[in-house]
Amino acid sequence: MFSELAQRRCRASLLLSIFSAGLVLLGCAGRSNQVFQAGKKGETIQNYDAALKDYEDALKRDPQNTQYKLKMYEMRFEASQFHVRQGVACLAKQEHQLALQEFQTALQIDPSNALAKQEIDYTERIIASERQSEKKESTTSPAQENGQTPSTQAQNGQPDAGLMQAPPSLIPLSNQPVTLQLNADSRTAFKTLAKLAGVNVIFDPEFQERKINMDLANVTVRQALNVASLESKSFWKPITSNIILVMPDTAQKRKEEEEQVLRKIYLEHRQSPQELSEMATALQQMLELRHVQALPRDNAILIRDTPAKILLASRLIHDSDRSKPEVVVQISILQVRRDKARSLGIQPGSTTTLQFTPTPGHGSNGKVPLDLLHDLSAGDFSLTIPNVVAAALFTDSATKIIQNPEVRVSDGESARLRIGDRIPIATGSFQATGVSPVVNTQFQYIDVGVNIDLTPRVHPDRSVSMKLAVEVSSLNGQVDIGGILQPVISQRRVEHEIRLNEGEVSILGGLAEHSQTKSVSGWPFLSRLPLLRYLFSGEDVNNSENEVLIVITPRLVRMRDGVGESIGSLSVGTDSELVLREKEDVQVPAAFTPVKPAVSAAGAPAAADQEGQQPTLQLEPQRTTIQAGHTSLIQVKLQNVSDLFSVSLLLKYDPHVLAIEDVRHGDFLSGGSQEVAIVQRINKERGEGQIFTTRQPNTAGVDGKGVLVGLLVRHLTDAPATLEVVQVAARNSRQKSTAIAITQGNTEINSSESNSSSHNAPGASLRP
Repeated sequence: MFSELAQRRCRASLLLSIFSAGLVLLGCAGRSNQVFQAGKKGETIQNYDAALKDYEDALKRDPQNTQYKLKMYEMRFEASQFHVRQGVACLAKQEHQLALQEFQTALQIDPSNALAKQEIDYTERIIASERQSEKKESTTSPAQENGQTPSTQAQNGQPDAGLMQAPPSLIPLSNQPVTLQLNADSRTAFKTLAKLAGVNVIFDPEFQERKINMDLANVTVRQALNVASLESKSFWKPITSNIILVMPDTAQKRKEEEEQVLRKIYLEHRQSPQELSEMATALQQMLELRHVQALPRDNAILIRDTPAKILLASRLIHDSDRSKPEVVVQISILQVRRDKARSLGIQPGSTTTLQFTPTPGHGSNGKVPLDLLHDLSAGDFSLTIPNVVAAALFTDSATKIIQNPEVRVSDGESARLRIGDRIPIATGSFQATGVSPVVNTQFQYIDVGVNIDLTPRVHPDRSVSMKLAVEVSSLNGQVDIGGILQPVISQRRVEHEIRLNEGEVSILGGLAEHSQTKSVSGWPFLSRLPLLRYLFSGEDVNNSENEVLIVITPRLVRMRDGVGESIGSLSVGTDSELVLREKEDVQVPAAFTPVKPAVSAAGAPAAADQEGQQPTLQLEPQRTTIQAGHTSLIQVKLQNVSDLFSVSLLLKYDPHVLAIEDVRHGDFLSGGSQEVAIVQRINKERGEGQIFTTRQPNTAGVDGKGVLVGLLVRHLTDAPATLEVVQVAARNSRQKSTAIAITQGNTEINSSESNSSSHNAPGASLRP
């Protein structure tokens, strides 16, 4: 008894455990399904990250569910691609750090995403380049302080990191205007200009000296070099950042000495091999490129030529590499067919048969002996009376076919649309040689249904020209030709060229067909009696109506981008020499650009250094006595300046009373050891003096105070005169503007000692 009770308890416990496990499994399955449905909702609203998390959670709860696993893999790809697209959008906005985070997130979601890896490498290079540029702008290396350029360092382990990407170029020449009067041989002229620009000059062994005369006012140093080249029939090119080579201007010498660049230009939009070949041919003919090759596999063009030609070629390629317009052509085809048939009347038989059926003893098999002819009677013959058919039938059938296909096609591309069936048609037959009697029949398949062929051309005014062919065909029966059943195909075809505005509706073809067939069968003469004819004849009437309407409507979905940004016209030099000139090479330079002193928030001038001292300019002495016809030296002094590299001055005076005879070097800008360039333009008629002085290129600026220049002035009469500095502009060694305030910009000059209590400042270090 006890053992039986224990067995029952064991069975009950086992059943309870199984039931509990089943409930747990059902609960897990229900929970995993809820999570999976939540993932589907997230996918619907394009919240791919949340959807991926839900799918992964559902798969963890039910690892054997194949549907969960497939959805998880699919969503992993979609989420990764979504972050890649977000990163590309950030790159377009110049938000490189955010773009890098998006690409890293994409790679973390899907480690097999090769596109994310490429974008990470590209973005990291951009960020590194920006940081390097910022570092170069904020700091100055010891080599730069000594006037040397830093050497190229290998970056990222690239094999060509130390190679130059472009020919050598000069350090930026000053755009400050100069006035030159040179009457010397060409070699001397180039040396003078090179010294003024702070560069070295070397000459080709074939360079021939010419006597040139240059009288230039308000030109830059680069413009002066170009004028000297034009006068001496030569040209120059940079060898290093501070060395130029002057050569005779001949076609052979240019071919030998002009630098070339190799560049591979990738096209953004996909081009066919034929289009790439046409583009390469056009570039070769228009720019006379010597080495150009189309690369259809890379969708690129490879060019090796001079930098000017490659720059122009890249602009032409960029101007031609635009997305093609696209148009959606809506074609509506309406076909209505209606058939009516009527059959009415009593159609009597048209034939009667009299048959000889002899009785036994009168003959057999339709044969009668002649001696028994007199025994024949009416019973030996039978007459077949024809049937009479009464018909009263009316049928009415209507068929309506509406088709509305849409075709999206790019500008200039051909599109074909086939909706229907392919029906075989026998085109010929042949019998194989030998004993085989089999006849082989050749078939050709034709498209039956709606067939559309179109080629659009999109115009800038948003109109569309189309070469269009629309065909509506159907199987209309079969016919036996030579023992082979051939299909009978009804066809309606429209083929023409048309130009429509966007959204304009045009009816290409409205074809209406009406046919009526009437047939009467009955007894002659009686079938023509009014009303009574229906008792002796039958009448069949068939009416058929078939209408086809074809309507076409073009709609633009994309126009050619950047049409208004075309390069238009460019100056490309002469027929014998292609040159891309910069605007600064031909424009008149701004004589002096006044720089206002920096002003703080409180309205007071900003401080120049940490002690709050402001850079100032003043003339010394403030008052002086100069007898009529005599000269005296007036100093231009600077105080509290930092990193000063160049200064421009504009002075005013009365030309009838005063004259500036000469401008002499001061000891401040030269630092006591370096040469300083001074360019002066004195207009004695207007009483105006323009002075520009600068340190040598690739040198650091100077700090502190001292004499900038000395002005040797002549007092022409006994009348009092005033010399005034009205404008001052300064730049530091990084070619950035530096504010200098004019505190004492006037010097009063008299001819009587009683009117003057000042004298020339002693101790001035001035060098003629």
